Amino acid sequence: MAQPFPRQRSHQLHIIHQAFGYALNPGHLHLSPTTDLPAAFPQVEAPRFHYGDRLRWVPHGDRLRWVPHGNATDWGLVIGRFYSYTPHSHCWQWCYLIWLDSDSPSAAWVRADIAWEDDLEPADGEAAR
Repeated sequence: MAQPFPRQRSHQLHIIHQAFGYALNPGHLHLSPTTDLPAAFPQVEAPRFHYGDRLRWVPHGDRLRWVPHGNATDWGLVIGRFYSYTPHSHCWQWCYLIWLDSDSPSAAWVRADIAWEDDLEPADGEAAR
């Protein structure tokens, strides 16, 4: 006989769904009307950042409400990028794979993360820490 779903686990999933519901429920996504790349690809805007650039997430008030570190944002090095459709802005743009610095707030539980180009900025020594 199947075990009932634990209430505590259910509460945790509810919190996750509130924070990331768009990822768990594809019906809420505003996807591109086509899965094709833009007609002009690869002649699209050049990426602002390059491999090895040290970047940090831009603090945008409630856009970073998931960051449990007060005003601290994560930072690290660009180790990859791809061009994709952004559901939140309904356009195509660059997305970066960031290898988090060992002193970055989220580095305790994740080593790399992705971020859209408009959510990143160059990190200077003082602003990133």
